[in-house]
Amino acid sequence: MIELIKNKILKSKIFKLLIVSLAGLACSLLSLQLQAKTLVLVHGFLSGDMYWRSSGFSKPLQAAGWVDAGSYNFDPRGMLIPRGINLKKDIFITVNLPSEANLQIQEGILLQYMQHLYMIRKEPITLIGHSAGGVVARLYVIDPAHIPVKALITIASPHLGTPTANIAYLAEKTPLGMMASIAGEDTLSNARGLLSDLKEEAPGNFLHWMNHQPHPNIHYVSIIRKNDSITKPAKFDYIVPPFSQNMNNVWALRGASGVAYSNESHALNGNDGLIVLNVLNSIYKK
Repeated sequence: MIELIKNKILKSKIFKLLIVSLAGLACSLLSLQLQAKTLVLVHGFLSGDMYWRSSGFSKPLQAAGWVDAGSYNFDPRGMLIPRGINLKKDIFITVNLPSEANLQIQEGILLQYMQHLYMIRKEPITLIGHSAGGVVARLYVIDPAHIPVKALITIASPHLGTPTANIAYLAEKTPLGMMASIAGEDTLSNARGLLSDLKEEAPGNFLHWMNHQPHPNIHYVSIIRKNDSITKPAKFDYIVPPFSQNMNNVWALRGASGVAYSNESHALNGNDGLIVLNVLNSIYKK
């Protein structure tokens, strides 16, 4: 009888140890799941979600193990969800935005995407924006409704505006702009609000307001085109001056941004993917 009681006690202890071990394993697995990282890629003017892939940008990320989880989009049926959003892996997701719309409209749609994303992933994201997409992404991080963000990386983005927007905004009301509209080319007309938002920063305009808003304490990194030689068009950014691409020149972020330089044109390219990969390795080590 005593032996039987001893055996029951021993089995009870073994069972409890097994339960504790399984609970520890479950916690470890949950911890691993929560460590999965999420990148969100935001395209620029007259671009779209596939540009991150067709430009070669995504290839270095995929070679390093980041998984292409698809894209957020809107159509008449509502929000279209990325196919790989539930993967417990390091993923990147692209978004489709109405690239001719003003910054606030684009940011409002990005906000909806990100709120859905956070319900699934429940982890801080890293935002990466090219050109105007970098400004949209930065507008998002100063929105009080934004989900947790770990880092913002921008590539050739006009944080202080661009003379190109000034010229295009004025051109839309010239005979040339009117002729283009008659011919069915309505880009300048459709983008008038965006062009106004991206005019060079000056008191009273949108970028001046935005650049003086409080920014959260996250990682900021500016990837800047060097523009070493105007005699090499393939290696020169004619769209956004390097000064404007540097978030350290934003009043609210003075000295807060890391910088990386690139000898490329304004267009997105595979080298940008390599630079971003190095930046990510640095950010996620901290």
